[in-house]
Formats: sequence, C-alpha cells, structure tokens
Amino acid sequence: MEVNEDWPAFIKMLSLYGPRLLAAIVAGSIIGLEGELSRRAAGLRTTLLIMIGSCLFAILSVAIATRFGGDPGRIAAQIVTGIGFLGAGVIMHEGDHIFGITTASTVFATAAIGTTTGFGYIYSGVALAIIVALVLIVFRPVRKIVQKFSFFNRFGDHAYRAKTGERVLIGQSGATPTDEKN
Repeated sequence: MEVNEDWPAFIKMLSLYGPRLLAAIVAGSIIGLEGELSRRAAGLRTTLLIMIGSCLFAILSVAIATRFGGDPGRIAAQIVTGIGFLGAGVIMHEGDHIFGITTASTVFATAAIGTTTGFGYIYSGVALAIIVALVLIVFRPVRKIVQKFSFFNRFGDHAYRAKTGERVLIGQSGATPTDEKN
C-alpha cells in the first residue's frame, strides 16, 4: 500500500496549510457562536464542521493539483453542489410557513468562507465571517422593525401558486384564491 506522505511531508503540509485551517476554525467559531446564541439549527458544531470540511476540500484540491497537476477548482465546484444539497435539507415547509432559509443561507455562506480560507485567503475568510455574523445579528431587529410597518406587510400578505398563478391572501380566515393573475 502506497502512502502519499511521510512524517516530514506531514509537517511541511501542516506548516503550509495549518494557518488556513486555523483561520477556518476562527471564522467558523464567529458564525457558529451567533447560531448558538440565536438557537439556530446550524450552531457552533455544525458551522465548524462545514467550515473545516470545505476548507479541507479546498486545501486538498490545491495540494493534489500542486503535486499531480490538474485543476483545483474542480473540487471547489463540488463543494457548492454538496452544500446546496445540505442547505436544501435544512429548509422546512409547514402550511403557509417556510422555516430555515436563513439557516440554509448561513450554511452556504459558511462553506464559501471555508473554501476561501482553504485556497489561502485567510484574512478575507475571517473578515467575511465577521461580516456574516454582523448581518445575522444586526438585521434581526431591523427585520422585526420592518415587519411592523403596514406598507411592507401588504407585500408579504400574498402567496402565489406556482401552477396557476392565482393569488392567495395569507393570514385571513376563510381566504380563497382570487381570479387576479400576475
């Protein structure tokens, strides 16, 4: 059985790619702590695992392309596909309500930041994690304030059926589809 690295090669890889992994851990912790405080489905452990996994895939793609040749972007493209599948599993639909879109978006952004750090943009990765955490923290109360305005609520009171285009008023007892088309 052929082993692709020995102890000195491992130490060299650790010195080359260790800062990227450390940055992914810091960035994942920043976003994950916000998830824990907000009691989201994607908390600290989930966010760290997504961040570390996507970072490791990016590091692996760079290391393989450096050693054997090839395009390091191919593995990164598959990260996007896999995370999209994972994010879709977080979104839940119950009656007229959809839950988990923000969590799914956070999962997607976390993987993007992990890939960023894995490709060597460690400062950008940590800065982006701070920006994502700030968006999640700052815009929560802004969203609640905006929802209180009747002007904005009138746009949120309608759901559109994909098949017929019929408009349905939500939140009104006895509401039925109207004949109004878009």
